[in-house]
Amino acid sequence: MRRTPMKRTAWMRAASTTSKTERNREQRLTDRARRAMQSAVACTAQKSGEKQVAALVGIAPVAANSVAHASTTAARPQPKPRAHRNSHLRDMARGMPCLLQVPGICCHDRATVVCCHSNLSIHGKAGARKADDQYSVWGCAACHRWLDQGPAPREEKVAAFMQAHLRQVLEWRAIAFDSSSAPRDRAAALWALDLLNAQPNHASALDTKARAATNSGVTP
Repeated sequence: MRRTPMKRTAWMRAASTTSKTERNREQRLTDRARRAMQSAVACTAQKSGEKQVAALVGIAPVAANSVAHASTTAARPQPKPRAHRNSHLRDMARGMPCLLQVPGICCHDRATVVCCHSNLSIHGKAGARKADDQYSVWGCAACHRWLDQGPAPREEKVAAFMQAHLRQVLEWRAIAFDSSSAPRDRAAALWALDLLNAQPNHASALDTKARAATNSGVTP
């Protein structure tokens, strides 16, 4: 007797139940929220008039959907605050004295001085994003390299930057309140002092022209 060979068939893969599970979970949450709202409607019906009951019945589906959506949606990341940038403030570092003045590191070469930003997250530093421009100091190439890439302990670098930043605030004040300074320099210095809330009490002595120019040179 001749036997007929068995026909080979591919194994049937089980259908993914992930989407079905998510739908069932969302439906359960929706039903739970709807039952809670119906209970609230029933309790309110005994204490209030028909107008309030009708209002609760109307918002019940909306509330149920909101609860289900909140339960199944992951928390969205909060938008980052806008970075404070002022191109002229950064350009003012050229040719200025180094304010970091790291002992044994500083080369005191004004030709290499640039705007050195803080590396602290409280000053806006995050990954490739630089700190806000008001948290910057004038620093020579050697001190700048030491601050960003040097092997010194973090605490030592933080202390050096904060001391330099105090000197920087005094420099910005001197520029802002010196009538012989260029208007754009005064405006940029005022911009930084305003954000730092570091203006002295005699800020009212500023002339109107300098105050009107506060926003000049500001870049987004």
